[in-house]
Amino acid sequence: MALTADVVVVGGGVIGCSIAYHLVRRGVKVVVVEREALGSQSTGKCAGGVRRQFSSSANVLMQQLSVRLLETLEADTGVDPEFRRIGYLFVLTSDREVDEFRRLLPMWHQFGVSDARWVEARELRELAPMVAGDDILGGTFCPSDGIASPHAVTSGYANSARALGAKILEGVAVTGVEHSGGGVQLVRTTAGDIVTSAVFNCAGAWAGEIGRMAGISVPVEPYPRNIFVTDPMPAATRDHPMTIDFGTSFYFHPEGDGLLFGMGLPDEKPSYSTEVDWTMLEAMAGVVEHRAPKLAAAGIRTAWAGLYEVTPDHQPILGPVDDLEGFWCACGFSGHGFQQAPAVGHLLAQWFTGERPDLSLEIFAHRRFATGNVEPERNVI
Repeated sequence: MALTADVVVVGGGVIGCSIAYHLVRRGVKVVVVEREALGSQSTGKCAGGVRRQFSSSANVLMQQLSVRLLETLEADTGVDPEFRRIGYLFVLTSDREVDEFRRLLPMWHQFGVSDARWVEARELRELAPMVAGDDILGGTFCPSDGIASPHAVTSGYANSARALGAKILEGVAVTGVEHSGGGVQLVRTTAGDIVTSAVFNCAGAWAGEIGRMAGISVPVEPYPRNIFVTDPMPAATRDHPMTIDFGTSFYFHPEGDGLLFGMGLPDEKPSYSTEVDWTMLEAMAGVVEHRAPKLAAAGIRTAWAGLYEVTPDHQPILGPVDDLEGFWCACGFSGHGFQQAPAVGHLLAQWFTGERPDLSLEIFAHRRFATGNVEPERNVI
């Protein structure tokens, strides 16, 4: 006999688990389908950053809400998100970057990020002793940003969703989304069919594949990103801020008694490969030696690779699609999914159950790719 559900959530990363939790606590019957283990893909392989220094005001507001929800996560779910406010520091090295970030500061203040501030090069080096380079013109710093635990946040939402009645299927793959009369009717899986009138596409880098099963174009492409963690480094203090060399996208933050670091490349190609690309160390070597020379001398303790789920404008796709009733998207976060998950789950659950969402999500609508109503996010790494 097929299962029945009000909603089938496809994907058991932090986004899917947050949506499931927020839906089920509002009385919605939910089944989550995850083809591997919860949080085992992009969620479990991300850097864990939580920031509000975005170029889009919609993302700033989204992150304000996410931070508030992270602060209450332990009270709500019993799980400590391990949110450490070590701060986020953007290192800027061109006049264009300086002009852009100085222009953004008043917007951040307007929307409540009151402690974000400009720092001159001398103070920047005091805040981040690992940073070097005579080309630094200044930067922005928000001390109340930081890092949190992707595993803890995902577990908190998943365990609480289960306790409230959600059914979570791990090791089960979606094989089809059937629809009739313009609406979702059935989700086919390797464990049997699920009768439902609503699907949330939270499949991350595979969101495009789920869209194709439903006959919907979901413009998400997978881009591998490598993360490396060093051996113990006495110079790397636990309170060193998350540091981003904006011009190169090189970033690092404390991880245990070492540093976690990574960088994107301008000529990246879409791929589903999650094998560690050790040639990235050579590709990053010049940047690391210039910007963080103490890091360049450290040994590598471990490394892993995960997938960014990237949209053309580096903004997520959120909400129902126009062409198929009952098909919702929560995907395409372009590297920001973990930090946006608390707010996304809350807002989409409000919308689905007939409440007015606390924030407008129109900028993230699927239809924007057809209408051209696009506001790209520029502060991406």
